[in-house]
Amino acid sequence: MMQPDPSLTQANISEPGNELSVFSNQYDLRHDLHAYVEYVRERDIKRLHRSNELNRSDSKRLAKLMSDPYAIEEVEQNGYSEWINYVDTLAYVFGFVKYNTEGIYVGYTSSEPSFPDNYIEVDTQIYEQFIDLPLLEQEKKLLSLLVNHYIDGYNEFYTSSSLGRLSGFSTFGSATGIMPELDFPMARWFLLEVLQSCTPGVWYTTSSLIQYLKEYHPYFIIPEKPKYQHKYEAKSGRYGNFHEGKSTWSREVQVLESDADAFERVEGRFVERFLEGLPLILGYIEVAYSKTEYKGYLPEINQLQAFRVNDMFLHVMSGKIIEPKVTVQPNFEVHVESELYPVWIITQLTTLADIVTKDKTSILKLRKKKVLTQLSEREDLDVIRLLEKLSNQKLPENIRIELEEWIGASEAFTLYEMAVLFEGDKDLPGIDQFTIERISPIMRIVHSPDRLFTHLEQKELIPLHIKHRSSKLVLLPDGVRTVFPKRGVGVSKSKSRAKAKKAVTIKREVRITFHFPAKELMEEFRKGLIAARCPVAADWSKLTLTFVSQYEPEAKKVSKALKQDYTIKIEDIA
Repeated sequence: MMQPDPSLTQANISEPGNELSVFSNQYDLRHDLHAYVEYVRERDIKRLHRSNELNRSDSKRLAKLMSDPYAIEEVEQNGYSEWINYVDTLAYVFGFVKYNTEGIYVGYTSSEPSFPDNYIEVDTQIYEQFIDLPLLEQEKKLLSLLVNHYIDGYNEFYTSSSLGRLSGFSTFGSATGIMPELDFPMARWFLLEVLQSCTPGVWYTTSSLIQYLKEYHPYFIIPEKPKYQHKYEAKSGRYGNFHEGKSTWSREVQVLESDADAFERVEGRFVERFLEGLPLILGYIEVAYSKTEYKGYLPEINQLQAFRVNDMFLHVMSGKIIEPKVTVQPNFEVHVESELYPVWIITQLTTLADIVTKDKTSILKLRKKKVLTQLSEREDLDVIRLLEKLSNQKLPENIRIELEEWIGASEAFTLYEMAVLFEGDKDLPGIDQFTIERISPIMRIVHSPDRLFTHLEQKELIPLHIKHRSSKLVLLPDGVRTVFPKRGVGVSKSKSRAKAKKAVTIKREVRITFHFPAKELMEEFRKGLIAARCPVAADWSKLTLTFVSQYEPEAKKVSKALKQDYTIKIEDIA
């Protein structure tokens, strides 16, 4: 049983003579994971033929999307980014993406596999099932993955964390001895449980954590009586796999179980590397390293000297995270406050707004062009209702009015896809089943043109299909009845000299302009016209509203409604 209170020693990281270098993870793994998947979704990404790594050009583009500010510089210098590679591997282990990891051996002399035409594919079903989960469930799956499938490598004894500074033990002989029998996931869960006893924001010494484990839980990672695969392995003892030396791969000194500081030199090193591993990567803790140059045997020891947990860690472990809060501001900004990256909310908002800043509070700016695009593509979209649902409150009045104007503008035109313009007699049989919109008695917008053509032929009619160029209309052949231009008919030279009268039609559109004495009345009148779906132009400098005369009945209705508060008299300007 774990002791209820580890009683760890608090650390003063700025104590004179013992100043430490504090490292706080500023990257957002959750954001970067989703940015990576969305990037892959939109492209055909081919992995490198030899190494199976991401190619340089895609790494450059991904670097611009990542929260790691140094990723671009790293890709420029090295051709890759360790953080991007970490996210790439995590997406694969999660099952969000698929690609060949085994490769093929080309030729009899090939000693390493090759990966020809190895493209990354997104498993949309698995990914969308994940982002549809509540944030806490997403986080638990992420945490469980890192605990049970430590993707940085084999384990904390041997491999450095992607954000860590400490090297590992030599892997020589790691396939034998105690290593194959160790339960690393269980040890990691146990250490996470111990960290829950810490007060958030308080620095603790790593040495006090190690001493607590040594006194109360000395077998949290290596059993008291390990099981060996072969009897001869038992001669080396519990620490037979661990050697120290002056270089990373040297094996000059073996750690012996009889050594008084054996626990600190083996399990203590594991604890240091665990702290700079998954808890740091997930942003659960901060760590502080010694600034003194290390001169002892490798791998380094007593270098990660302090740590502190934060509120987010305790909220996740207790299952009580703070739910995301969305606020729509009067300046068209949408503020999203969340402990964890709220991918489902951000994904919906980015279709309507541009991201301004990304942090615990993300700021987005609503854009008219994006809103209009979504309205044209999604007939069922109710922008106002969506924003009020996300924010769980009414929108600011000016935002609601402006969105209503945008919605009105989107309804002023309709874009038809896979449709054609049909001209024909109004009484043609069976045409209604193909009609989308009737423009005039003889003009329609219709769907399924091929089926319509066949239908007319079956009715013993003679349909004519004309495809116009984008630059100008094609002139129709002689004998065709149409309202469109026809091919000219030959005229004698003598008659051509006579100036022919051209029949022209000038269309008139009458607009009505209302001049208002005050902004307050003008604003109320404008709201009423918008609610009546009347396209209206406002000039606030002149206090005027202008609209097409066909909407005069709607204007009269608005005027009548406002007579409850005003005595309105409309008079013409001479």
